Amino acid sequence: MEERRRTWFDDRGLVLTPDRRVPFYGAAMHYWRTPRALWRTALDGLAALGIRVVESYVPWGVHERADGSGFDWSGNRDLGAWLDEVAAAGLVAALRPGPHINAELTCFGFPERIVRDPDIQARGAHGGPVWLPAPPRAFPVPSYASEKLFDEVAAWFEAVGEIVSPRRYPDGPVVALQVDNEPQMFFRLGAFDHDYHPDAIAAWKAGPGEGDEPPRAWSLEDEGTCARWVRWKDEQLAAALARFTGALEDAGLAGIARFGNLPPGEPWFTDLPRLEQAIGGPVGIDIYAGAGDLAMVRRRALHLAGSTAHVPLVPELGCGFVPYAPLFSDEDQRVATLAALGGGVRGFSFYMGVTRDRWMGGLLDEEARVRPTARFADKLLRALDEVDWPALRRRTRVALVLSRADARHGVASSLVDPLPPLAGELMQLGPGGSAELARDPAAALHRRWFDAAARALDLAQVPYAIVDEGAPLERLLAHDAIVAPTLHRVDRALWKKLGEAAAARRVVVIGPETPSLDEWGEPLGDDAAVPRRAGFMRPGSVDDVAGLAQDLAALEPQDEWFVERPAGVNASAFIDGGGQVRAVFVYNPGDKPASARLVVPPGTTLRDALTDAVLHAEDGAALVPMPARDVRFLVVRSP
Repeated sequence: MEERRRTWFDDRGLVLTPDRRVPFYGAAMHYWRTPRALWRTALDGLAALGIRVVESYVPWGVHERADGSGFDWSGNRDLGAWLDEVAAAGLVAALRPGPHINAELTCFGFPERIVRDPDIQARGAHGGPVWLPAPPRAFPVPSYASEKLFDEVAAWFEAVGEIVSPRRYPDGPVVALQVDNEPQMFFRLGAFDHDYHPDAIAAWKAGPGEGDEPPRAWSLEDEGTCARWVRWKDEQLAAALARFTGALEDAGLAGIARFGNLPPGEPWFTDLPRLEQAIGGPVGIDIYAGAGDLAMVRRRALHLAGSTAHVPLVPELGCGFVPYAPLFSDEDQRVATLAALGGGVRGFSFYMGVTRDRWMGGLLDEEARVRPTARFADKLLRALDEVDWPALRRRTRVALVLSRADARHGVASSLVDPLPPLAGELMQLGPGGSAELARDPAAALHRRWFDAAARALDLAQVPYAIVDEGAPLERLLAHDAIVAPTLHRVDRALWKKLGEAAAARRVVVIGPETPSLDEWGEPLGDDAAVPRRAGFMRPGSVDDVAGLAQDLAALEPQDEWFVERPAGVNASAFIDGGGQVRAVFVYNPGDKPASARLVVPPGTTLRDALTDAVLHAEDGAALVPMPARDVRFLVVRSP
């Protein structure tokens, strides 16, 4: 008999059958790291702040006995008792049983015997094991192609299922399960770094390799195969998550909402729609950032909101950070939180909710006492409730397409491979990011065009969403106009979708080049037709953002809810189901304070959600004082 659906995600949050819904406003509490005597105090403290969902990893390596003979669920490790306390506190629980969890644990939560098993270890192009230099010490990473790993994970999930299955909603507080954690090949995304595990090679040969060995270095003569290898690793990762999902269901954990998370990183390096399809739920992006990263946070939020088929989530929204890296201040994290919300994020979990070892910061300290950060969280959650945040939608009529056809060639042809793309991003080489290190010049040029289009839309005060090339056609058709930077290469499926969007009478803008090759460098052939009535971005516009802004301004006529001046300050308005603007976020990414003139309907009153400062409109505009590198969340009171 098929397991009934108990809980699931929709575009507003968690649906709890038959008649209960909760927004995904969460906070992390690691039960095994918190003294059992403080469990209830900490849970009550989180609930008092407006937290709805408490989430925790369930660490395999913490629960498995050292000799591998069984599992320890006693004392602070008593997951069942902790879940009972969660229910008693009136909260619901989201669990993250891995198998990879990180959590600053040695071996990222895997038992030592797993990572030391040669049959499980991922293999590099050189044939040896692949190590991750993560504090407190490096370890060899598991292969997500290893059949033996899947067998071991299934046994671990069975143990978790024995405790959690009886506590699934409505019989208990467990409403959601995260499938794995930050699944990005342990952050080692260099094209030819790994995985050359025998099971991975066999799968490649049975699939796109058509019997041939996988490439182990960049070859211009075989660039199509190299690019296929980069995408195939995305496909294998999705396949692994699908198998983990199936193992959770087989362990008695079916019928519960599922979600995933990606590590902080640029969207060019992970196929978010593919991963969502694999787990059957939303995949979010973790955000740890400061005020200086405002543009980056906003870009990732716009991509989430524009591409997900579910509620846009930030499963880990930084509240504190690891002690061996530069720390973000409470002020940094306030700005990053508002930037994410202003980009359209509608669900999040503060990480951490309760401070613990190997971490600095949180809403509550190690004794479950309220920390200063909690005052911001309390005020924010009250404001989100006031405007019914999960029901609001950002006003936008334009989609900016994020394509990975050139990005894959950039990863495959990187001069610093096997160093991951993240290393190149941290070098701050320019708008092309890590693609500036690619032998294929189109990779960096395409990133520059994307960046120019985004900056031009902002300059023209045209609100837009970033839609992933892998998102379904419906995500594009939700907009009146589509901007898709193109060079000589394009993903064939995306090119067809642009044609269908044009046929559905959407405005499509491409360029500066008309593609003639698909994502592998093969001629488009019968698919080469340009979308009907397509507009083109002028070839020189990549270095003339002001001119490009003038060209793109016609995509959405300005009426109200835009910043008339100064240039560089932007606003994002959010509407309810009746089309009424209920909230607006104002961004100032610049290094200097500004007084933003926000055009609003006459008689509008704005209240800062965090400070309660009131702004009145005069002559059809409200003056909004904006500190440098800051975001303000304004609640709208219409006349």
